[in-house]
Amino acid sequence: MKFAGKVPESVAAVAKAPLETIAELRRIWIANRDFNHAMSHLAAYGLTHHQVTTLVGKFGSQVVAILERDPYVLVREIPGFGFKRVDKIARKMGTPKDLPSRIRAGIQYCVLGALDDGDCWVEYEDLLDRANALLVMDTLDSREVIERHLEALIAEGVLVAQSLERLIVADPEIHRMEMELAAIFRESRRPGPHAVTDLDSLLDAEGPLLNPEQREAVKNSLTCSISLMTGGAGSGKTYAVSTIVSIAERLERKVVLAAPTGKAAKRLEEVVGHEASTIHRLLGFNGHSYARDAMNPIETDILVVDEVSMVDVALAWRLFQAVDLSKTAVVLVGDHNQLPPVGPGNLLRDLVKSRVVPTTILTRIIRQAGVLKENSTAILSGVVRPTADAHNGTRRPWYVIDRFSDREDVRRMLLLLFEEVLAERLGYDLVRDVQVLTPTHKGPLGTVELNIALQRLLQKKLHGFDAPEVPPGHRPALYAGDKVIQTRNDYELGVMNGAVGYVVEATAKGALTVDFDGAVVEIEPGSDAASRLQLAFACSVHKVQGSEFPCAIVITHKSHSFMHHRNLLYTAVTRAKESVILLGDRWGIENCAAKRQVDRRNTFLSFLLEPEARA
Repeated sequence: MKFAGKVPESVAAVAKAPLETIAELRRIWIANRDFNHAMSHLAAYGLTHHQVTTLVGKFGSQVVAILERDPYVLVREIPGFGFKRVDKIARKMGTPKDLPSRIRAGIQYCVLGALDDGDCWVEYEDLLDRANALLVMDTLDSREVIERHLEALIAEGVLVAQSLERLIVADPEIHRMEMELAAIFRESRRPGPHAVTDLDSLLDAEGPLLNPEQREAVKNSLTCSISLMTGGAGSGKTYAVSTIVSIAERLERKVVLAAPTGKAAKRLEEVVGHEASTIHRLLGFNGHSYARDAMNPIETDILVVDEVSMVDVALAWRLFQAVDLSKTAVVLVGDHNQLPPVGPGNLLRDLVKSRVVPTTILTRIIRQAGVLKENSTAILSGVVRPTADAHNGTRRPWYVIDRFSDREDVRRMLLLLFEEVLAERLGYDLVRDVQVLTPTHKGPLGTVELNIALQRLLQKKLHGFDAPEVPPGHRPALYAGDKVIQTRNDYELGVMNGAVGYVVEATAKGALTVDFDGAVVEIEPGSDAASRLQLAFACSVHKVQGSEFPCAIVITHKSHSFMHHRNLLYTAVTRAKESVILLGDRWGIENCAAKRQVDRRNTFLSFLLEPEARA
């Protein structure tokens, strides 16, 4: 190789370098060459720098050729890179519809779609229908072709099939987790690891106000290896848990409290007066691995897990892997009337239905519960009570504003509440005390449009700032004073999915300083961390499970009737600590409470534990 003119100093330095250094530089040069080559050829897929680096690291210089032959490699290798996104690009590039990898990726996409819907399995015939509709192969024998590939995936162990009244197909990991959980729960009736003598005297001393149901729940927690206590708002779960903690402390037993989210853990800690943590933190999760497992279990005598309705199969399995039932009694606490978890499974309801675990259902509303909890619980009977009478000031615990049949009128009324009522007449902090809840993200009454409208109103009202209009389809910019919510776990920043924060500072370039409950984080403009933040003046009901707010405004309108059912409404109103404002139209509110639609999910536990219910 000849150089024209003076040899560059860097080249001269390389020539004098040791051979191993030259080899390392050559490796870096080849990696960079492969990376740049890949970036130029893979621009059509919209891959990020990190994603291309991952692919080049695995496939090297062959990455472009591999993706040209089989673009569906992206679905397997890049987390979150969905089938539909790849298929749209691949089809434009001329990839044939009957490409085997396309068919297999489509089948797996349908199984993953069931998991996203909360199901742990899908019926065999239904899976064929879903895949056939997805792949649109335009041949008369397309269903038969898909079935051959499905059978191959099952034979290879990529998917698992089992006959449970009918033939069903599932992801093997989820199948294994539910099978192992079922085996654990069947052993739950054995005596607990710590014998308690003179239990009745302890209950009289530490829980004198326990009603018979609460008393039974506390007894189970102290005598069984696993027990379950469930009940609605105002049924006394908190007092029962407090009694378990006080008895454990009196007996010098170690007790650990945990909940699925940071908000739920903090609330549990406040009401019980004992330290609590998230389940992930308890398990020592660092974003990649868990410190606690069967070889290094959680060290405690009693483990109380609250808000179990939010716990999906994967998290439940991971938790019980880290529990030694010969040393630790587990107490599961929740409300089976609330929505099921966002992830796959229906753990709490499957356990309540089967009664395989010693179970106490608290049905009595304690006298001190108050109007808010009484009215919330009435929804479970299909009853929406009218606006409550005023006591001790102007705030009422329960408001029903149900005269707006037009969506725009509902929206205008919501903005009027923020403009003239909530702070001025009810004394609420508009950003920190009030939470708007709605079933959907889209439309005039969805989270996206409501957040933009509320941001503009509150920025003007509280800070005198005219926020610019947001073009359709664009994300709104964030400004100092905005309320935001984290949409994915960020282990580098230590901010978990669902955490609500407040923007302290926003620079012109888009850098943010956000306060998450006292933990202040700095976020660079255009970073992945910035993309995980959304406005949170309005949130979906699912997103705020485990959280409570002084005032909850629940949008309930007939335009959302396809999503309405009483468990959704019940979950929404029980997010309020002081006041609920039901806002919408009369038919929409009453229909939502009247519609009984328990979320029936396809789970293995519903089959595996069912014999216990018939025993």
